[in-house]
Amino acid sequence: MSKSQAPGKRIRILTDQCLAVPTTSYQQRSLEAALCMFMDTATKTAPHRTELVSKNALSRLLNESSWDTAACWELLAQV
Repeated sequence: MSKSQAPGKRIRILTDQCLAVPTTSYQQRSLEAALCMFMDTATKTAPHRTELVSKNALSRLLNESSWDTAACWELLAQV
């Protein structure tokens, strides 16, 4: 990822790469909702406002699902 790209484009590329890590579409949807929540200041302090998935789905993704979270951290560390 080039540092000369526009910030919005870099974020979209990083998001797409992170969304490719989970193995199921259910996990991908939940991760997408979590990423949107962290990037949107309106929902940052109010997870119940996330419209893509339920708060239970977010909890399962972060606490129970077995997907390669280390791969996402590696992607983030490259930024």
